[in-house]
Amino acid sequence: MFLDEETDIMRLWFALLLMFTTCISLTAEETASGVVGPLDNDGMYVITSQGQTEVRWNQATQVAIKINFRNFKVVDNKITYPIHSSSLKQEILLPKKQAYARFDRSRFDPDEIQHSNLVPRGMKLSFTPLDDHLPTAEENYFAGKVDLEAKTCTIGQKTYTIKMVSGQTDVLLYDVWGTKDCKPFINRATVIGEQQGKSLLAKEIHLEPLGDQTLLDDPKRPRYLFIGDSISGNYNQGLRSALSGKFNLHHPPTNCGPTGKGASSILDWLGDYKQPSRHWDVISFNFGHWDSQQTKEGYQENLEIIVGELRKTGAKLIWVTTCPVPNGYAQASGLTATGKAPGRKAGVMEKYLNPWANEVIKKYPEISICDQWQYCKEHEQDSFKQWWSGKNVHFNQATGQQLGEFLAAHVLRVWDK
Repeated sequence: MFLDEETDIMRLWFALLLMFTTCISLTAEETASGVVGPLDNDGMYVITSQGQTEVRWNQATQVAIKINFRNFKVVDNKITYPIHSSSLKQEILLPKKQAYARFDRSRFDPDEIQHSNLVPRGMKLSFTPLDDHLPTAEENYFAGKVDLEAKTCTIGQKTYTIKMVSGQTDVLLYDVWGTKDCKPFINRATVIGEQQGKSLLAKEIHLEPLGDQTLLDDPKRPRYLFIGDSISGNYNQGLRSALSGKFNLHHPPTNCGPTGKGASSILDWLGDYKQPSRHWDVISFNFGHWDSQQTKEGYQENLEIIVGELRKTGAKLIWVTTCPVPNGYAQASGLTATGKAPGRKAGVMEKYLNPWANEVIKKYPEISICDQWQYCKEHEQDSFKQWWSGKNVHFNQATGQQLGEFLAAHVLRVWDK
């Protein structure tokens, strides 16, 4: 008898536990990030590596603009900042109301209250009144009135300067845009919400404006995307001038950095290329300098992910070999004990990164190779002589122009085939 009662109690507890766990799983927050795609007036798609995530919103959904603090320059109640790697500029009109900010902190530091500066990490700006607040052990955040043009925050009788000491950070700006501003193609979105059936019901949507570079396109010309780090910025002008009137040229709105960033961001950079006028005809790509302390396995795994997504576009693909590290740097030694390349050292691309990349690229014979590394080597004793003897991987206007023209000639050969 007692055994039966004990068994029944255990079953009841198990059932209650199952119900509790199910409730938690049903209401747990989920996140989806990617370029916004069109759906209807009550929602949108977010393009992810798993496909299109359907997002719905309601009257309670909050929309914030995610903006780098270094671009947060306010003049006459308006923020204007350039879209990276584009001649376009983004303009954000602000309400003519008092602004407020909340600065969330990951740890409690009582001495921080005495400082004169506030670092904008975790900063949320809004035009909804907030009570003044200084951090306590129980509620660890700052909150107060903000002067957006002066970049100051007043809490009680003290005014703090909002200042980024080093690096960069993003801030969230609320009460400016709404769900009607979740426009496809020209925004990236991070959606926080709950799964309801086949849709993600958005609690918050954080929008990052990408700019609509198709506004400058000539529909009669092919579309060309060139992916690369700051070296692509060095040859940007030479490439554009050499292909002027022949292609619509685009670059992702960022320094594309290492393969890890490429693997996680490639869908954002490609956009909704299945849509009319947003396809890609030619794509060139490079990753190397930022991976000079990467392992072979890590580098190749990321590169395979990138190549896999690029091939889906149907574009003609061009791998651009990574330019050398000049001789002003110390010579590259062997791999580290953990199998990593030795870093930014002379010879590291020749010995490691470019051969590693070649092992991946040669699997795909449809990908052509523009050998910028070899081009630099061939001109070691003439136009690139000074560069080779220096200690700067970047190129000046003259050498950058040559690299751009060299890549442009390759693009034209590939396109004319």
